[in-house]
Amino acid sequence: MNRHRPRRALRSLSCAAVAAVLAGWAVPAHAQRDPAPRRGFFLRVALPTGSLGATMQKTVDNTAPNTLVPEPRRGKVYHDEASGSALTFGIGGAVGYRVPLAGDSWFLEGDLGVALNRGRTNGQFTGVGSSPDRRQLGESWPDSWTYAKRVEYGVSVRLGGSPEGLRARGGGVYALAGAHFADMRFTNHYRGCFSPEPCREYAAGTEHRDSDSFIWVAGAGIERRLGQRSSFRVEARYRGHALEEWTTPFEDVGVTVRSSMAARELGMTIGLVRWF
Repeated sequence: MNRHRPRRALRSLSCAAVAAVLAGWAVPAHAQRDPAPRRGFFLRVALPTGSLGATMQKTVDNTAPNTLVPEPRRGKVYHDEASGSALTFGIGGAVGYRVPLAGDSWFLEGDLGVALNRGRTNGQFTGVGSSPDRRQLGESWPDSWTYAKRVEYGVSVRLGGSPEGLRARGGGVYALAGAHFADMRFTNHYRGCFSPEPCREYAAGTEHRDSDSFIWVAGAGIERRLGQRSSFRVEARYRGHALEEWTTPFEDVGVTVRSSMAARELGMTIGLVRWF
């Protein structure tokens, strides 16, 4: 897999969006309307895209007194790590309200939104152990995994304004922050030995794990008025996912596997706003 492909696609889309906005601002000032309304409710439809990166760490511990792992693997702790990234895209909507600040030069707005996403990150462990294939009992097997975001929802706050040069052309800039939750799915594909005796034919299976991941959002955006009650927006966003940790005990063989997933996303959102 070409890990640089999502970054190139995101960069190309970002350049196209910025070019569209700059082209809009190049229209003569007399053809522009005032910036977006200073107060009121709005509906927003958006197309988010980004590069989702994830790093999974795995610790296989067979130091328990009752472990069935034979020598020379008995009493070991194996650490393994794998990372991956992928392009994500989706569609979302939000409802919000804007209020003026500092004599209409600045504004503060908040919204509640939801987005449906597609795209999943893939990773592959190299495996850690003393056997040639690293698939025996008590070792860190070379599992492959995927991590995907399906639904994201939460609240966002924007603080911005329209400097004189942008205001004449119906433009504005703002900073944003948010607290979101996302429905994430982790899928692990494994193949290894569950027997104390050395194996040549391995058992295979798939493990699924769903979670609601907390995400903090930070970014900036630019806005341009399109008509009496509509605006166009381009936002750059960084999303940091809270660290997820879980433990899988294999009590019948005396082995414990501790796992963690750290994810982050750098992306862009193109949207239309309808004011009421």
